[in-house]
Amino acid sequence: MRTLARWSPLIVFILAFAAFWMSTGGMHAYYDNFVRLAYAFVHGRLWIDWPGPAIEALEYNGQHYVIEGPVPALLCIPFVLLYGLDANQAVVCAIAAAIGVSASWTMLGRMGVSREVQWWTTIFLGFGTVYWWCAAFGSLWMYAHIAGAMFALLALAEWYGRRRPWLLGVLFACVALSRFPMALAGIPFVIWLMVETPKGHRLKAFAEVALGALPFFLLFLLYDYGRWHTFSDIGYTTWFHQDPVGSRTGSPFGLRFLPANLFSFFLLAPDFSPDPPWLKPTGFGVALTFTSPALALAFFAPARDRETWYLWAAVLLTALPSLLYYVKGFEQFGMRHSLDFTPFIIPLVARGFERVKHAFSYALITWSVLANAWGVWYSWAYHAYAVVPR
Repeated sequence: MRTLARWSPLIVFILAFAAFWMSTGGMHAYYDNFVRLAYAFVHGRLWIDWPGPAIEALEYNGQHYVIEGPVPALLCIPFVLLYGLDANQAVVCAIAAAIGVSASWTMLGRMGVSREVQWWTTIFLGFGTVYWWCAAFGSLWMYAHIAGAMFALLALAEWYGRRRPWLLGVLFACVALSRFPMALAGIPFVIWLMVETPKGHRLKAFAEVALGALPFFLLFLLYDYGRWHTFSDIGYTTWFHQDPVGSRTGSPFGLRFLPANLFSFFLLAPDFSPDPPWLKPTGFGVALTFTSPALALAFFAPARDRETWYLWAAVLLTALPSLLYYVKGFEQFGMRHSLDFTPFIIPLVARGFERVKHAFSYALITWSVLANAWGVWYSWAYHAYAVVPR
């Protein structure tokens, strides 16, 4: 049994990868921006080979650039070296998703929850949230979400393990440079680390975190300068000004977008159809209330524990940019922006589940898995999102 436990993260990775790879249907991602960006890096440039309007990229000074964080592209480089522009971004996404599930399994084991809770919560993360759908359709935005979640789950596994400050700095930098809103999660974790570090060692711990993260952010500043000729990242704002659903002026973030986003996250129901299968996702997705109701178990985490407060702070901070953003995501199942905070709510779900092992708790997770299985199935059966055969 001890040998099996030692190899369990690898076993979980293999099982998860097999499931995610089958969910891709062996297809290539159509929006393969990160493969194109990796190809550009390999060839010593920052602009991508742009095949036309079907690929979202920002036109600037006569070239086209990927505005999303660059770390997912770095993960594609080994595949690009082997296959060039024929590298399959969907495969990279499936691998990253499986690593994230394995990291979640490791994190839950280090949290000391029961093996039953460890299994159920891991299954919920991988297949009861929009994580599954994003892993199955590894195009531009979906892959970025998966990469950010993977690094966040690896950081959480390290947090509940050896908690090496330098490694936490590296991992949170990779989180931020995969999905920019997730950078805000670093704030409560740095504070948490300082609080739980003996006074005489706090400065050293903070310096190690900074040294781990700083090289990534310095390189990102140079990356911005190479694209925009300024150290400020103008990508999303410029895109907002060019986007037909955006505006020629102002910021892509604002309180005026909050009501629509709150509705989408919590109340947006699937559309009804008179023909089978009678339910279909809307073009803007389906609310978490219907796709991942087991997230509510997080509210049963011990309210007085320091862990609960810091994790909720990470959840709320990472959710805030999505709640204030001008779009909620198009052509999606579920709410893919929820993956920005999902890694940080999973430990809370586990703590809550441990306290409330009620039949209703198991039913919520089962519902979540079935709902997301329906979402993946529907997407393939009726509208394969952004994938192409090769």
